[in-house]
Amino acid sequence: MTLPNKKQFEQYSGDDFGITFVQDQPVSCRIEEVKAGLKPQNKSQNEQFSVVFSCDEKQVFEQGVYQVSHSKMGEFELFLVPVFGDDKGVHYEAVFT
Repeated sequence: MTLPNKKQFEQYSGDDFGITFVQDQPVSCRIEEVKAGLKPQNKSQNEQFSVVFSCDEKQVFEQGVYQVSHSKMGEFELFLVPVFGDDKGVHYEAVFT
């Protein structure tokens, strides 16, 4: 499975994504931030970056691999880690290396 790249995530920043933390119950989330990582040393290395999703659900789910869906990007799986929560919901980060 090919994962979206940094440019694709940036293009759809602010769009609604569905993240399925519990089977058949997607949570509405949006990209809060796309951060660049270290530059690849050579062409065989992948682009490094991270994506922070802001989710409406206030329940904190454990880090793990979850199904993500978007109307244009399709469906893919990401390893997500809860990074912080506030009165609006929980933020999860995916790191690409």
